[in-house]
Amino acid sequence: MLIHDLLRRKGGVLHFTLIDPDRQTADELFRRARKCGEYGTDAIMVGGSSSFGQRLLDETVTTIKSAVDLPVILFPNSAAALSPHADYIFFMSLLNADDPRFLIREQAAAAPIVERSGLRPISMAYIVISTSRRPTSIEKRTKRDVLGPRDDAKVLGYALAAQYLGLSCVYLEAGSGADRPVPLHLIRAVKEGIRVPLIVGGGIRKAEQAASIAQAGADVIVTGTIVEQSLLKLKSIIRAVHRSRAKG
Repeated sequence: MLIHDLLRRKGGVLHFTLIDPDRQTADELFRRARKCGEYGTDAIMVGGSSSFGQRLLDETVTTIKSAVDLPVILFPNSAAALSPHADYIFFMSLLNADDPRFLIREQAAAAPIVERSGLRPISMAYIVISTSRRPTSIEKRTKRDVLGPRDDAKVLGYALAAQYLGLSCVYLEAGSGADRPVPLHLIRAVKEGIRVPLIVGGGIRKAEQAASIAQAGADVIVTGTIVEQSLLKLKSIIRAVHRSRAKG
């Protein structure tokens, strides 16, 4: 599986860049993807909470693949957000969703398409953590069992359930544009309780935050919004992840 292979090969914490197809021109996309590769990101995820057409998704994936020699992983918001041009797909279930659409129905609709496309699925438990005063995009779209910064035991319960169900990784997500990242104590609690890779994203805007999250136990750190705001800040975050990897 990709994440296990990368962790073994790189020897420590990974950085993944998340690119939203709807947030840049083709020229900006190529430049951003090229810079991400130069700075040392380990993979590029493609997806977002906004709606976008098939053509834009395909063009986004092919542009990224023309710019960098990195794994491209779909991060879909529905069964419609699939492109055969990508390498992998996070085949994920939003575990704390109340709506069965996000638990299994979109996945059931997508599965035959994934099978025909040749995309390599990475099974993922997606768990949204509420860290913001205002709802993030993903929180606006879904009714959930709301998990706050102090719900360590409940979050660990979801993560363990994912592991026992055979999902290959757990993603703790504060959401795009979150006020704050997932709390460090919560990351530690989950990491100490599970044996599958732990991914953490949302609200990470500074190198110090990335370093602390890596130290708390994250195996993969995902940044998305910062790619659109400042490539220099992205560079400092990736360097912080690399330093954490070197210390490990």
